[in-house]
Amino acid sequence: MSNIDAKKWDNLSRAINKVDVILLSTHVNPDGDGLGSELAFYYYLINLGKECRIINPSALPYNCKIIDPDEIVETYDMLCDQWLKSVELTIVFDIGDFNRAGTVGEKARRNSTLICIDHHPPKDDHPFDINIIDIDAPATGYMLWKYFQHVNYIEPNLSLKIANALYASVVTDTGSFKYQSTTSDTHMMAAYLLECGVNGYDIQRSIYEQQPISQINLLGKVIRDLKFSKNGKVVWTIITQDMLLEANASDEDAGGFTEYLRMIENVEVSFMIRVNNNKHRINFRSSGNIIINDIAKSFGGGGHKFAAGASIDDMKTKNILQNICLLLNKKLPGEFDVN
Repeated sequence: MSNIDAKKWDNLSRAINKVDVILLSTHVNPDGDGLGSELAFYYYLINLGKECRIINPSALPYNCKIIDPDEIVETYDMLCDQWLKSVELTIVFDIGDFNRAGTVGEKARRNSTLICIDHHPPKDDHPFDINIIDIDAPATGYMLWKYFQHVNYIEPNLSLKIANALYASVVTDTGSFKYQSTTSDTHMMAAYLLECGVNGYDIQRSIYEQQPISQINLLGKVIRDLKFSKNGKVVWTIITQDMLLEANASDEDAGGFTEYLRMIENVEVSFMIRVNNNKHRINFRSSGNIIINDIAKSFGGGGHKFAAGASIDDMKTKNILQNICLLLNKKLPGEFDVN
């Protein structure tokens, strides 16, 4: 069940009712949860008669095109600036850290009310006027389903476009209903969406079974160069720009690798470091026994207890790796030789 106080949902409804022009967005390198949430809410707002656009800091991933048949999702460029000046309300989904909203977030905060709907732990310095957070929710899309219930929008059924978007959201962030955050109510939500006409097989196949050859090439290089701790409880990979070039791959192709590595037998924690000049992106995954979002926070990031990440500028890869190993050794003593 949702832990959101009804007053917060009422505050959201009042904020929407006061304005005519609304921007929806999510984090850089969006996933099925952020995209599904903003698409579901887009169709809801359009039904209310609002002027609304979805503008994201990064492009729509190829495997999520199935939930955007009308090609609603836009990627920010300077041509958006004039319209962004007219925005009265901005709602961002699944954001975790406002900095991950990129240029879109910076443009929006200048002249619009900011609302966040999310299931990540909030950062203390967030700029949101209304911050609606439920860290126990399995997905941000699940929270929207609860909001639609609150405003009596789910009877007799949600439209298929909204239902498809919400299904992609909850499938993505529950790992197809296998993560610990999955509850009986999560399955009730999925059952309801299937009754709305969702073809679960088509959506899951599009998200999980359409890997381009560039991603497979990159995965081969990752597997070849895997590194393990002494007892095999930690596995990691470092993806460089040279590896991407050799595989004819993009940064997007590395999505999901950390979760894939976590599934190796005996592994408790997996992490991936993506290197781009002096910039690094770290992703952590845990099997559920080791909390790792505190490690991400130590690098200025955050996330869930068992799935987190961070972005780091101006630090050497070697030093980042050493710091991660030191911190993991405190949680898994003896996995690393620490001087």
